[in-house]
Amino acid sequence: MEVTSRYPKEHVDIAIVTVSANRLDEACLTSVRTLIEATPLSVTFILVDNASTAIDAHALTKKIFPEAIVILRDKNVGFGRSCNRGAKEVDADYYFFLNPDTRVDDPEVLLKLYRFLKSCPRVGIAAPKILYMDGRLQETCRRFPSWFTPIAQRTSLIKKEKTDEHRRAFLMEDFAHHKRRMVDWVQGSAFMIEAKLFHEIGGFDDRYFMYYEDVDLCRTCWELGRPVYYLPEAILYHAYGKASAKGESTMEKILHNRTTRIHIGSWLKYTLKWMGQKI
Repeated sequence: MEVTSRYPKEHVDIAIVTVSANRLDEACLTSVRTLIEATPLSVTFILVDNASTAIDAHALTKKIFPEAIVILRDKNVGFGRSCNRGAKEVDADYYFFLNPDTRVDDPEVLLKLYRFLKSCPRVGIAAPKILYMDGRLQETCRRFPSWFTPIAQRTSLIKKEKTDEHRRAFLMEDFAHHKRRMVDWVQGSAFMIEAKLFHEIGGFDDRYFMYYEDVDLCRTCWELGRPVYYLPEAILYHAYGKASAKGESTMEKILHNRTTRIHIGSWLKYTLKWMGQKI
């Protein structure tokens, strides 16, 4: 059974939707609280928790955000589906999807993304520059994957020089990340999208439990003529885990790492969905 608060009555410019499953950092909640207090925008924070057992998501959130909307689910239904559930809770102009292991130091991040989207109404998605917690760049804006991208990244079936070349192109390592530009897609760890467009698309495709739902959403935006933008002037930090990459060998990952199997399943779903296009 889900536990949720009431719908807010006032107009909301931005609804921040965060999905957690045993990964909810107090530093993230504190930084978002500071962010909301600093912005002139009307902002509502929504946490969707997928049956966490290691944390009391409701108590932790309410300690920092008494006015937050907290939705407690009785099982883990996946990232995209939970984002969709959170977005249904509030009628906002824009949604900002934010991972629970992030930290926002810049109090104008929301304002920068919001003003950009308001000034460029044909843009579908705007995403910030994301850094690791130690300040190193995360390559979170990327080119669309080919069907063989996971094979090139995770196995030795393709010659190393070819895989290195493909990886550099996929991660856009040739791109100066201090420049604003259109990109194929951005990671779902942090991005803003117009609510009307999000609902028109139908939200994240909930056939993906985790992985590729962000690629799919961005690709759908492009299909509708709504480009995706990377904004380096908006910066936040993310403790990126790469859970599906853990393990000594490809076979070990498949056999023992459930997240790896989920990743493979999402890759197959994405490839089958878009195989009529260039992938």
